[in-house]
Amino acid sequence: MKKLLFVLPLAVLMLTLTIGVASARYGYEDPALCVAGKWLIVDAAQQSAVTVFVPEDTPYGNQQAGGCKTPGPNVPLLQVVKERGENNSMRLQVNGKLASTPSVKVTYGDAVQVKDNNGKGRLNFRFALPGGGD
Repeated sequence: MKKLLFVLPLAVLMLTLTIGVASARYGYEDPALCVAGKWLIVDAAQQSAVTVFVPEDTPYGNQQAGGCKTPGPNVPLLQVVKERGENNSMRLQVNGKLASTPSVKVTYGDAVQVKDNNGKGRLNFRFALPGGGD
């Protein structure tokens, strides 16, 4: 009986920690977007934390709309995209409160940027688009 009193709370604690770790990973779905033929992947931030700014007339969206030759990752597409003149570069803002700490990684094609995140501010990323001068 004494063993049961010790093992039962330990089992409940382990189950609680396991569920917490599994649900924490689900909160950061690493959203993606095909932009001008390359995949943009944000690791690790909630979709609602990311705003993408692209120049006008830049193709973006799913594989077909953005012109990517390969299928993207099986994650949600980024939804907040604003078209503005950005001199052939794409800019991203990530709300640090809705992103992982201590860092956020953004990949666009072969380019990778990692920024420290304290969970309080905005993280800014900029990538040159294919054919761009930035």
